[in-house]
Amino acid sequence: MSFLKKLFGSKSEQESNQGRENESILDPFKEVPWMTELRLGNIAVCLGAGYKPSPSLPTELERQMRPSLEIAKRLNAIKALVLWLMVPEENLGSDEILSFIDRNGLKEFMIEQERNILSLARDDEQTRYLIGWKFENAWSLAWYFGYNEPEITGQMMSGEQMQEILRDFSCPLKDNVEDWIKNTPTLSEEQLMQREDLFYCLHNAVRSAQLGHQTVPEGFDPIGNGGVIHERRHSLTWMLSKGVSWEETDLST
Repeated sequence: MSFLKKLFGSKSEQESNQGRENESILDPFKEVPWMTELRLGNIAVCLGAGYKPSPSLPTELERQMRPSLEIAKRLNAIKALVLWLMVPEENLGSDEILSFIDRNGLKEFMIEQERNILSLARDDEQTRYLIGWKFENAWSLAWYFGYNEPEITGQMMSGEQMQEILRDFSCPLKDNVEDWIKNTPTLSEEQLMQREDLFYCLHNAVRSAQLGHQTVPEGFDPIGNGGVIHERRHSLTWMLSKGVSWEETDLST
């Protein structure tokens, strides 16, 4: 046994060495004058997952949480668009979807391109393909209302996950969004701030990879998987951009 310890080291020694390696990787970030505990924790998560964000990213960002009702309306605006394109007319009438939209003022939480979808055929294949990115927006928004935390691998969410959000983490079509949020638990601002900052760092690593740098995990597609990170980050940052429209959300890194 003593021979094996000399050869390989004990388990506690290996764990100690790993801990020192992790600490050394963080050293350049610790030296940044404006580094915060929140950011350092998120950097550790990024590095552990194979992402390499820049140490020079600012930590003092303009973030102000918008009202829960606005977050709920954006989520349910996406829900209405997904139902319009993905559920056949014979299973869900157009009038029911349009009534849900009008009753809750959801067009105000759609961009022009999204509003135009409502004038298209319900089975428009090209638009169905594009709506898939809205799933990723919906994940972060639904997380605010109790759904699973948006993960960071860059893998697109499944249809089953989106069905779960539509069924269990959004307003029923016959109800009012304003009433729905009264009995729906939400995240704290602190939780939202932490996750948004993490995706800000991830997005920076993705952008660097899109420019040809080795800043993302092996096998990660900077365009496809990177698009997933981008869309989830869009929702998170929008939720913390009070008074800013969806299209004007600052997604710089």
